[in-house]
Amino acid sequence: MKRYAAYKSASAPVSRTTGAVGLAVACTALLAQRFGVIDADVFVLSLIAAAAVALLSLALAAAALYRIWIFGGPGIPAALWGLIFSGLALVPPALVLGLLVLRPGTIDLSTDRADPPYLKPQAVSEEQPFLAWMNAMALEHVWPVLSKGAAADPHASAGEAVLYPDIVSRRYRIAPAQLHAAGTKAFGAMNWKIVDELPPDLLDAPTRLQAEGTSRILGLKHDVTLRIRPDPVGALLDVRARSRTPLTDLSGNPDHIRAVFTEIDQVLLETYGDLARLSVEEGVLPEVELQPESLEEPRETAPIPGFKPYNEEEDAPVADDQALTDLEG
Repeated sequence: MKRYAAYKSASAPVSRTTGAVGLAVACTALLAQRFGVIDADVFVLSLIAAAAVALLSLALAAAALYRIWIFGGPGIPAALWGLIFSGLALVPPALVLGLLVLRPGTIDLSTDRADPPYLKPQAVSEEQPFLAWMNAMALEHVWPVLSKGAAADPHASAGEAVLYPDIVSRRYRIAPAQLHAAGTKAFGAMNWKIVDELPPDLLDAPTRLQAEGTSRILGLKHDVTLRIRPDPVGALLDVRARSRTPLTDLSGNPDHIRAVFTEIDQVLLETYGDLARLSVEEGVLPEVELQPESLEEPRETAPIPGFKPYNEEEDAPVADDQALTDLEG
């Protein structure tokens, strides 16, 4: 009896190998980015390459399973491993792409949109042209569709106010120097490194504090600055957070500002006890228009001097010759 050769899939082992390569590239890019070995542009390009290899592995595994179903033969375990490896390799690119698309317009966020606090530049995001281009494309083509016209321009002040209504300035019933000390302690509790500071020379003098933070998963750098100014209540706090790259982690700049407020409130609670007595939300105080007050009572008539003004012309000496002047010798 003649025996026919069993069908053996060639794409099944190839899909397993390419899937393993894609997963290795994705994991290596994640570790290199977390420890600061590569910049954000190289990280994103590496994830794109890993995603391309993973998609190829996925297609080969699907083709192998289809042909094995039709013709039979070995290769199912290799095709299944190809599916698993390619699926795992696609997770980091999908996560990064999703964060880039769903969190636009938050590269630089401040509680004061009109006059944001000064932030000493530590790095320039324009050094990453590919990632900046991807973020611009997401803002122009993807975000308007997702937002459905709620905020046409996420960079505009009105759009930021709609997206983040809780990111506003705060007033505290303590001196600016005391609030500066609370901000310093809050940065220390969050393990953020202070890179620039304008310490208070007087109790009610304006101060500034800037710290550098690192995200927990991707290790992305971001800068947060506090501007503390005297206020009729006591002190006015403005916070500004800026990413050094358009790429975002699971927590973005809005979460960084909220974390600063939460940590400062915790420090004030531990120090003074009654937080409601110290914190005042912006807009709670009524705007009072001060009018100038006169120190004298209003008069019905003009005042009359009590003495006769001195007239120099009556007692001035008269020259002997009216035609001579000082210039004529």
